[in-house]
Amino acid sequence: MKREIVTFLSDYGLQDEFVGVCKGVMLDIAPNLRVVDIHHYILRQDIRHGAVVLQQSVKYMPDAVHLAVVDPSVGSQRKAVAVVAGSGAVFVGPDNGLLLPAAEMCGGIQTAFEIANERFMLTPVSQTFQGRDVFAPAAAHVAEGVDPSELGPELDAAGLVRLEIPEAWIHDDHLHAEVLQVDRFGNLQLSCEQEHLERVGLADGKKLEVRLEGHRLNVHHGTTFADVPPGEFVLVEDSYNQLSLAVNKGDAGAHLRASSGSTVIVGPINT
Repeated sequence: MKREIVTFLSDYGLQDEFVGVCKGVMLDIAPNLRVVDIHHYILRQDIRHGAVVLQQSVKYMPDAVHLAVVDPSVGSQRKAVAVVAGSGAVFVGPDNGLLLPAAEMCGGIQTAFEIANERFMLTPVSQTFQGRDVFAPAAAHVAEGVDPSELGPELDAAGLVRLEIPEAWIHDDHLHAEVLQVDRFGNLQLSCEQEHLERVGLADGKKLEVRLEGHRLNVHHGTTFADVPPGEFVLVEDSYNQLSLAVNKGDAGAHLRASSGSTVIVGPINT
């Protein structure tokens, strides 16, 4: 099935030519293709960050081939794969866990194929830039109507590398979570949702205790950043239904020196 759009996510950044070269390769194969840039500032070599962003973004994307490259093991024995989801969406990238949370979001894994057919690559294949030589060409060819099965042998979906995105766990009346990502505003997206607060009886609390990176904060539980004065912390539900710790008109990440993977405990205020 031919598609007009490829989405593109990577940790390449925009300081170098890597993103532009990959786009050029795709457009040389499929001149009418449109490329939607989801994110190119995924934390360098941080597969989990890429998986979180791809999973959260894909539900807002049109029918497309999804190209994702966060590949710290480039040139190794890890496989290059095309994963077909139940919705029909195709995910192209390394077999390192990056693609699977998004594929599960799109109806689960239907089939998967190793990208091994040199007809659909640039040769010789670089051992350090397979985004250009393997993944971008494969994505463009699939968008042009090549069946993913032509890319190479079918793979057992159970054998694909899995990456678990953490969820909060409950201990008594507290939630233990992690920071999933820090956006450019410094908001800390946590691995817990409003329903987790409901399960420990904290959903109606106007103030919650948040422990993070050695800090013990009494934080207002609100619905918007503006529920607190500028410079104060607030815990809100973000646009992806995750709880986020923010500072109104400030930078929570910089203030707390927190980053992806920082552990967080949310609980009632001790009186």
